[in-house]
Amino acid sequence: MTTDEVKAYLWQVHKLDNKLQRSRMDLDKLRSAVEYRSPSFEGAGGHGSNDKLGQAMTRIVEYAAQADVIAAEYTAKYDEVKKAIGTLENDSLEQLLELRYLHYLKWEDIAQRMNYSDRQALRVHGAALKKMQKSLKMSPNVIE
Repeated sequence: MTTDEVKAYLWQVHKLDNKLQRSRMDLDKLRSAVEYRSPSFEGAGGHGSNDKLGQAMTRIVEYAAQADVIAAEYTAKYDEVKKAIGTLENDSLEQLLELRYLHYLKWEDIAQRMNYSDRQALRVHGAALKKMQKSLKMSPNVIE
């Protein structure tokens, strides 16, 4: 596993988070559309074939189920990556990787929080990736 592959592994949490946020936005948009829709009695014949509100509610349930699946994937991946980062046994390296890959902070913000220069933060990041690379090779069961 290269350091680029380690980064790709760590960024999986962010990708799932983005996917989850998009799914929740879709769900909220659909719910909002249904909230403001009033039932139409036009052509009401009791057959229910044009029950648009019912169809919309079914879509909401489907979207919610989809969001739940993505949330479960996100939570599992977050826990997996956090566990993998925890194998470094170095608080500074773990903190830097968590701030970057689990909290999505910019390098300037990470450097400020850790009292590093921007350049030092990037150097420590490189060291953390190399240590993570070795850790993942030694503990393949960390990556489920």
